[in-house]
Amino acid sequence: MKLLATVEQLRVGLDYHLARQSLLTANLAHVDTPGFKPQDLERRAPFSGALSAALTATDPHHFGVTDRKDEGFRVTTDKGAAPGLDGNAVSLDREAAKLAANNIRYETLASLVGGELTDLLWVANDGKAA
Repeated sequence: MKLLATVEQLRVGLDYHLARQSLLTANLAHVDTPGFKPQDLERRAPFSGALSAALTATDPHHFGVTDRKDEGFRVTTDKGAAPGLDGNAVSLDREAAKLAANNIRYETLASLVGGELTDLLWVANDGKAA
């Protein structure tokens, strides 16, 4: 068993939620872009795999999304979003709720990583406070 296996799995989760936060924020930036379809990040492999956020812009004029190497996640179009009269399917309330939930998950994982690293520091110091 690897010494940092748990921390590595938590890192993958942090990377996923960070990439998802960027994608959801980009959706909000395009709230007034006619025909824009909101996107979300989906896991292709179990969390034990490495992160992949194949974030690509659907149009060269879109901003806030960058190309990343493929490591286990993929960008999908949010099928639950209903388009308005201009074809834009971004809902401020829906995206804000997804951002809030994503932020809570990220903060929870960050706390778990901190706890794991504190435990490792305690072990490295032979059970003494650092």
